[in-house]
Amino acid sequence: MNNLSGAHSIPAGAAAAEKPPSARERAYQGIRAHILTGAFPPGSFIEEAAACEVTGVSRSPVREALNRLAAEGYLELHPRRGAMVRPLSAAELRDLHEVRVMVETHAVRRICRDRRPLPDALSELCELHEATSAADLLACAEINRLFHQTLVAAAGNTVLVQVFDGLQAPLLRVAMLSLQQGVGKTEIIEAEHREMIAALAAHDEARAMDVVLRHLNLMPRLTAALPG
Repeated sequence: MNNLSGAHSIPAGAAAAEKPPSARERAYQGIRAHILTGAFPPGSFIEEAAACEVTGVSRSPVREALNRLAAEGYLELHPRRGAMVRPLSAAELRDLHEVRVMVETHAVRRICRDRRPLPDALSELCELHEATSAADLLACAEINRLFHQTLVAAAGNTVLVQVFDGLQAPLLRVAMLSLQQGVGKTEIIEAEHREMIAALAAHDEARAMDVVLRHLNLMPRLTAALPG
């Protein structure tokens, strides 16, 4: 489901019109997928030769991909040692949860109080999630990420969107960890997304706040699976 990684919505017919990804994009998506699935585990160093082998591209696009992933927060670059997959600690998860609650509850309030319309992409992403196999954890996590990005963007605050976009690397890693640990069941996520859309469409702030807080409560339950 790598084609979901950079979009905030999925226009009809996009897949048919999509061009083959460049070597740079294949390197980025391949390394990123290996980080998210744990094939490149936290704390490990990614050798260029291994990255070239798993992505099927040459060293130059791999180096560009590693730099991009470092800028996004997936990796740490160490002189003479290379690219290390950033560990994700329980303390960082707690901080991340606190900021995420602040951002998403503010978005919910703004949508309801300003009676803002919801983008069709929210329902489209629900349908896509429901049509995706629960066994495809990476695709489910990507769709979930896009759903919440689209929700935050619907509040109409561009700075809020920028803040939330800056959290995407750890949030996607948390979503994958949640699914791998069995904490975030796909069917529960889908049901809560539908419930969230219904509450926001009715501009029912109390109900929408209840749903979003319940939905985000999965994150603290993951702290036991992380060090620190």
